[in-house]
Amino acid sequence: MDIKWLPRTTKGIVSIYENHITLNKVARDYFKDAYRALVGYDKDNDLLLIKALNKEEASLPKYSDNDLHQISIKPTYGRINGKGVVQNLMEFHPLDFSQKSLYKFKCDWEASTKMLKVYLQREVK
Repeated sequence: MDIKWLPRTTKGIVSIYENHITLNKVARDYFKDAYRALVGYDKDNDLLLIKALNKEEASLPKYSDNDLHQISIKPTYGRINGKGVVQNLMEFHPLDFSQKSLYKFKCDWEASTKMLKVYLQREVK
């Protein structure tokens, strides 16, 4: 008998609401030691990028206070609050919150850059 045991959740999911971005537990685990986060958009690949920064990295002069986002880490999720960051994303990728209250997307962690890549073309229905 060849048995493959299935975990509860193996995929990271990022949910985007009108006022915040939420990471499920799988995605959140990569940010458990993060002090701040950078949030960006890769136009060529239609990716939302969330980069974890420790306190030392966040204090580097190449990042302004306006670039740095607080990330709240809870036992089962992570959250970046701020309507502004979602509105900035909407300048590049259409999200219509009059039609849906949230959008869920698949994501992967890129360890070499300490960055979560959120695939905006891979919406979870």
